[in-house]
Formats: sequence, C-alpha cells, structure tokens
Amino acid sequence: MALNRAVLPDANRNLEQLYEEFVTRARALGTEVYRVPNLAKASELVGKLVQEMGVRKVALAESPLVTALDLAAAVAGAGAEVTGGNPRERAGAADLGISSFEMAIAETGTLVQDATEINRRLVSMLPPAHLALVSTNRLVGTLQEAINNLAARGQIPGYLAFVSGPSRTADIERVLTIGVHGPGKVVVIFIDEGGSAGE
Repeated sequence: MALNRAVLPDANRNLEQLYEEFVTRARALGTEVYRVPNLAKASELVGKLVQEMGVRKVALAESPLVTALDLAAAVAGAGAEVTGGNPRERAGAADLGISSFEMAIAETGTLVQDATEINRRLVSMLPPAHLALVSTNRLVGTLQEAINNLAARGQIPGYLAFVSGPSRTADIERVLTIGVHGPGKVVVIFIDEGGSAGE
C-alpha cells in the first residue's frame, strides 16, 4: 500500500511526549489506548482483548501489518473466528473489525487511514467495535504535519479516513448518542517495533 511508504516525521520530535498527548486526547474522546513493544506482544494483546470483549466474529482488513501479526491465529486462540464472504457481509456480521492505520495525530487523538480500498472502510465502520493498529513511529504532532506528510508523497490517496474516537451524534433530539453511525467502541494499539511491517 503506497501510504505505508511514509515520509517519516521529524526525527527530533519527542515520541514519548507525542504518545502521552495522543493518549490524553484520545481517552477524552472515549478511545481505549494500549502500547506494546513488538508484533508478538501486539498479537497476544489482540487475542486477550477479543476474549475480554466476548467477541465471536472478527472482520479483518488485510494489510502488511495485519498479515505480519497473524491475527487469524490470535483470534482463533481467543475462541473467535474470522468472518468470510463478501466485504459487506463479512463486516456486517462481525462483532469487531480490525485494521491498520498509517498515522496518528497527537494534538487531536486522531488516526489517519488510507481507506481507498472498500474493505478497510467497511471493517472500520460496520462492526460495533473497532480495533486500530498503528506503528508508534507514525505519530505526528499536528494535523498540519500529517497533511505535509501526505503531500510530500506526491499523491494523496483518493479516500482518507480521520478517526477520532467512537461514532457520536446529537441528531436525535440533540442528545449525544454513541455508536449510531459507526462503532461505539474504538481501541488503538500502538506497536513500537515491527509496526511498519510490509514497507
């Protein structure tokens, strides 16, 4: 996937500070955030979360990172199954969608995904819960830095998704409701080493 070939953010940035800022902003939006040191720990955590959430069916959006994690095995080990069929049926039948994201923006607690491929959109929108995987070294400070990063690649993807916490709306009698137009639960796992698998 072209977007994985990222123009890395400024090497002088304080990654720990960016991570802490992201966690603060994301948790304020209702997002659960975890961080693991490597792919093996990420796969282990996915299995644990699947089990704790009582998930029975999982929809995966294929990517180099998802493949490197061997999530089908992690899901099976947690007593769940990966759904099959066409993308819409697969995502619609799932309790949990799992996909990878290309960047995370600290100032807003937002994830950035190249969602040009329809399955990535469906997996992140149709199931009631979504688990997002992102490399820790893809953290950027601001939306402007994310835009500059995208522009430096020469071609911005045809469909970009910016995800900031669970779906929320106040359309119904101006009462804030979670999970009406998308997942009611969003979980992010940052991966320190190996999170850029497939570049």
